Amino acid sequence: MWRNSKSADNNSMSYEEPTHEELAKDTLGRMMADLSEDCWCAVWLRDLEFTLWETLTAGGRDFGWGRIEERDITRMKNLHERAGGWWIWVKGEDCQRFVTTEEWLQILARKKEPQAGCPGV
Repeated sequence: MWRNSKSADNNSMSYEEPTHEELAKDTLGRMMADLSEDCWCAVWLRDLEFTLWETLTAGGRDFGWGRIEERDITRMKNLHERAGGWWIWVKGEDCQRFVTTEEWLQILARKKEPQAGCPGV
């Protein structure tokens, strides 16, 4: 994720002087991936971003071979707020991408919409 650059984007951060936001973004992404790896042996569990977001509001839960504890939830909430967004999996690109909180809430709303032609879904 680190590149020798003064500017940051979704794939890198400022190498010489990373901002607090960049560090929070990077740490949040690593934490999400680590939970997936530690509890499921998966680099990025399918729908991980949705499961972890739900955990932020519902509280601690069993997760694969582990458990997401309240301290993990508090840390993810703080990192999300500092970073100003959330990490998602981009299916066609097979990689994670950081989106702003506004974008994330739109993605989340679309996910919760019933599928056309599928009553009760």
